Amino acid sequence: MTNFFDIHADIAELRAELSECILTRRERAATLQRLEALLAEVARLQKEEEA
Repeated sequence: MTNFFDIHADIAELRAELSECILTRRERAATLQRLEALLAEVARLQKEEEA
């Protein structure tokens, strides 16, 4: 299982990449897809903790 803090570090890195880096359309789409997947994973983990 991926560490919760590692996920947040990855999210921060992807957000910085999206805002600071020059990306091709494909790179931007892939980065957004990865970011959305990580955000969904965080939501799932938070939901599991609440249960």
